[in-house]
Amino acid sequence: MNRSVSKPPSGSEGNPFIERALQASQRLIAPHSSVKEAGEFRRAQLLSALSLVTSAAIVFIMLYDLQNFVAFVLLAVVAVSAHVLSRTQYYRAGVYLFTYAFTAVGFIRIYQGTASSIESSIVSIVHVSLVVSSLLLSQRGFLGLTALSTLATFTAPYYSHISIIANAPDNITRTGLIVFALGMILFGGQRFRANLERERLRELADVNRGLEETRTSLEQRIGTNMAELEKANRQVQERTTRFQIVSEISQEISSNVDQSPRELLNLIARSISEKLGFYHVGIFLLDKNREFAVLRAANSQAGQRMMERRHQLKVGGTGIVGYVSQAGRPRIALDTGTDAVFFNNPDLPKTRSEIAIPLKYGARVIGVLDVQSTLPSAFKDEDANLLSTLANQIAIVIYNILTMEEHGEYRASPRRAIESGKQRRKQAMQIGYSYLSDGTIASAPPLSDPATEKALASGETVVLVQPSRNIPSTLAVPVKFRDQVIGIIHIQATEKNRRWTEDEVAMVQSVSDRAALALENARLFEETVRRADQEETIAKVTTQIGASTDFKRILQTTIQELGQVLGTSRSFIQLAPMDDKEENQ
Repeated sequence: MNRSVSKPPSGSEGNPFIERALQASQRLIAPHSSVKEAGEFRRAQLLSALSLVTSAAIVFIMLYDLQNFVAFVLLAVVAVSAHVLSRTQYYRAGVYLFTYAFTAVGFIRIYQGTASSIESSIVSIVHVSLVVSSLLLSQRGFLGLTALSTLATFTAPYYSHISIIANAPDNITRTGLIVFALGMILFGGQRFRANLERERLRELADVNRGLEETRTSLEQRIGTNMAELEKANRQVQERTTRFQIVSEISQEISSNVDQSPRELLNLIARSISEKLGFYHVGIFLLDKNREFAVLRAANSQAGQRMMERRHQLKVGGTGIVGYVSQAGRPRIALDTGTDAVFFNNPDLPKTRSEIAIPLKYGARVIGVLDVQSTLPSAFKDEDANLLSTLANQIAIVIYNILTMEEHGEYRASPRRAIESGKQRRKQAMQIGYSYLSDGTIASAPPLSDPATEKALASGETVVLVQPSRNIPSTLAVPVKFRDQVIGIIHIQATEKNRRWTEDEVAMVQSVSDRAALALENARLFEETVRRADQEETIAKVTTQIGASTDFKRILQTTIQELGQVLGTSRSFIQLAPMDDKEENQ
């Protein structure tokens, strides 16, 4: 087991010799790599240090005491052997060899008679050996050593070669009891340290367990939060993509309103199917009597065949199209096999789920957008909201078509719409409205800033993040109809460093597209009212003129009626004089 070398004292910093000496000493007492447990590691390291110091001490003593040379050699062999064993996986054998051997030295001296007295030999050697042994031996090993030492002390008079006179029985008893008491005290210290270590390890284990549980809980929560975040990101991305698709479809509709009604409606159906990936998209319009919803456009071949035979569904009848055309609310069939309202159409056998969105102009239903999928439960509430937004735009286009068809103006409308768009753009540069932070709406002068000018010039959305120190982040979205810029939506953030998200930009673009269609619808309505007023005025003037047969009266009535209608200060009418040839005739 590799252990980091202890950092040398601050006084040794910068002294390479001391640092190398400390590193060498650490390597000399490092236990074997197989010793993993912290307590055993410390015992093996302590044995290695004690045996190394003892070996050095014995060699030093041997230089001055040659009389006991053989005994010291044996002790040196024991110390070196214990040190060698402390560096191996058999360090426990080294512990027993070192402790038992050095404890036995005190009793060997008593047996040989080289000690001055039994008491002095035991006090000087056995007591010290017991103290050291309590640090190295296990509780069971130390208890065995204490028992053997106590027994050897009480029986010392029987094998001792020391003079009996010098060793009174009371001294032997007292020395034996001291050895036993010292052993028990040290054994109690061992037990106390062991219990303290177990308690510390138990507390440490509890802390580690608590930390592990906390870590596991945090990992689970992080995993859950990451999964939820990824799910939310996917939903936001999907929502952003769908809003972008709706914006593209709206742009495509606005750019192709000059096509014939049938071509435009089929284009809308194909665009929704291709861009949103639906199996079948159909557009139903209510007939004049509002009795049937007639299929007017479809993207699929089956839908085209249904249109050829004038497929229609009764308002309020079977099927979700009939239900929606009467109720005016979206309806989803999640499982067409079990939904009671669903009508099984043999022309569309692959349909597994269906959604129908009412096409409403104001509060009036003028048609139904029918979307079908080959997947069960393919539609959610978000799809209903998204398609409802698109259906509102389609309804405005359809209403414009129906209005222009009714007045026979559809073919002439493209040129007129372009000219009208130019006029509205000119007016938009002069008239504007602002929504203030206090919730009020006020008229505003024309804006002249980089974002507005760039958006008007390019016809594209412009996003500026704090264009200057005193101007906050700006978003400028052009309001376009048939690729003609008729206005501008200019938004400033309350925070200077705000960054507009893709969702926010897509939302403003969608609102811009709907505003353009609504403005065009308002223009058509105003034009229709103006034409009706004009026709009524012409009819009134014509009636007044035709009521008289008198030549002068007709001229007077004509100039009078025109002057009143036009509000002029002076009106004049004059007939060209007749030449002689005409007068003779």
